[in-house]
Amino acid sequence: MLASPLNRGIKGLMAPTKLAKRGKADVMVRKNTGQVLVGRGTYGRQSWNGQTATVFGCSGFLGRYVVARLAREGTKVIVPYRGLTEYIRHLKPTGDLGMIIPTEFDLRNPKQIEECVRYSDVVINLIGRNYETKNFSFDQVHVEGAQRIAEVSREAGVSRLIHMSNLSAKTNAHSESLVTKAFGEQRVRESFPGANIVRSATMYGYEDELLNNIGKFKNFYITINHGRQKLRPVCVSDVAHAIDVIRDNEETIGQTFELYNPKEYTHKEVIDLVELLIREKVWRINVPPKLLRLAAQVADILPYHYTSQHEVDLMSVDEIPSADGSIQTFANLGIQPHTLELTALQYIRHYRPFQHEEDPMEPEGYKAFRKQLSVPVDNKDIVA
Repeated sequence: MLASPLNRGIKGLMAPTKLAKRGKADVMVRKNTGQVLVGRGTYGRQSWNGQTATVFGCSGFLGRYVVARLAREGTKVIVPYRGLTEYIRHLKPTGDLGMIIPTEFDLRNPKQIEECVRYSDVVINLIGRNYETKNFSFDQVHVEGAQRIAEVSREAGVSRLIHMSNLSAKTNAHSESLVTKAFGEQRVRESFPGANIVRSATMYGYEDELLNNIGKFKNFYITINHGRQKLRPVCVSDVAHAIDVIRDNEETIGQTFELYNPKEYTHKEVIDLVELLIREKVWRINVPPKLLRLAAQVADILPYHYTSQHEVDLMSVDEIPSADGSIQTFANLGIQPHTLELTALQYIRHYRPFQHEEDPMEPEGYKAFRKQLSVPVDNKDIVA
């Protein structure tokens, strides 16, 4: 005889219940809004953990890594885009079906921004440019745009806002791009008091404009001031990891983070490193800054972007961490950043001559170079 629905219900109550595995994000209460987030199903890529995030600037270098980390944990990610959908098409496979949600928007339109954030409890703003375009000036992107996103997010009841800036952003910086980013930080703080400001040094990775540019233009690589610029290169995956930890930790609300390599390099040392790793000579052309800036101003007139005077200005700005003791770093997040010397090869191996493509990581002279920079030989971050 078939069991009745009632009997089946009683039997279900009497039988031992096997609880589904729950993750740390299955139940969460936002401190500032009291919002309760309840996850559905198991914690991971194939289930929704109850959180929805909007990532502005998702199509950029850092954006794809941030989206991938969020989606892997079962977070629904709204990816606002401007222009063609092909700019964000590569983000779809980073999450399960229906977890990556493209939304068209214009940074100058508050209503469209509101549509992007209305269902989110976390907003991450990664929008930033090193040069101006015919459509957007630095003020419109770094100051007005950042303030608009912060204001709309606050009015929409968003619990967390993470705003991306630059380690060298100062109101008296030599670059207009960095000056406007500094003013943008101030506007975000005023519009969303609990926002997190994340200042990153130059990032490197598969699509970077540091290591890859050196390898790509190895036959004619332009420098200024003989490569004396001070850099703190940080792996893009480490920055994405840090943003994810900040998002997940309620204790970080309102804090400012500076993410940089513990070791300082000169631009020349980075070029020397790439030269050793790709087993090719990098031919450097040192150009006077004023002359290169003038040439960049001429290039700005061309219909396609090659370089700009603002990018030339950035080539002379040193990356120096703040002396403010209240600013947090990787160490406060429990993250050990990757070592540049021991991870750079995986991003530039394809610039080696074909006969050296499969050679071991350490070419002649590399051990001495690493010893000079005080890098331990047995570091676990080695990627062959």
